[in-house]
Amino acid sequence: MKQKCAKRAYEMIQDKMTVGLGGGSTVALLIREIAGGKKQVRAVTPSQDTMDLCVEYGIPVQPLEMTPRIDIAFDGCDEVDRELNALKSCGGIHTREKIMAAMADEYILLADEGKLKERLEFRFPVTVEVLRPARQYVKSCLEKLGAEVTERRSDKKTGVVISDDGNYLMEAHFPQAEDAKVLSDQLDRIPGIAGHSLFCGLAAKAVIVKENGIDIIEKERS
Repeated sequence: MKQKCAKRAYEMIQDKMTVGLGGGSTVALLIREIAGGKKQVRAVTPSQDTMDLCVEYGIPVQPLEMTPRIDIAFDGCDEVDRELNALKSCGGIHTREKIMAAMADEYILLADEGKLKERLEFRFPVTVEVLRPARQYVKSCLEKLGAEVTERRSDKKTGVVISDDGNYLMEAHFPQAEDAKVLSDQLDRIPGIAGHSLFCGLAAKAVIVKENGIDIIEKERS
């Protein structure tokens, strides 16, 4: 199913485009589609794994910080609703992924039908990137919003996990959350949060792959 999603995403790319690529297995399949196709593209990515795969397949990569705009960008998610609000979890590059999304003329989510919800169900925690001086303050603020908060840790090293930009990563599970946009706005207003993994108002489309085909969900035009 993911292969079908990657093929449909490749069809959306035009020759000589600058293409943003997030992380995940479907994006990895899209990279293989690009490498095997005839379209000349330049990739931009916030993911080291994605960058390494692009280099392996001979796809030119341009640094995010040297890129003024992106023609089209693709990314995975853990949940997406019909208003194109999305939740990404477990990763640690969502702040950079949001920069990529904002730079893109079109930011497109790739998902299977099991991830499509009428509204986000928050079965996964919201990953929150926190500036070091705000560690305890942000944790307290998240708990006041009803979150169960844990700091990301790894069995490969002692202490908490640090993001690529040197910030703490926290997992905030919101069992009572109902409105993704409201929660996103609340998180945006907390000083010390560098970013979080709720993506609201960023995606233009979602490619949803099903057993019997593919649906394209588009953002309603106001």
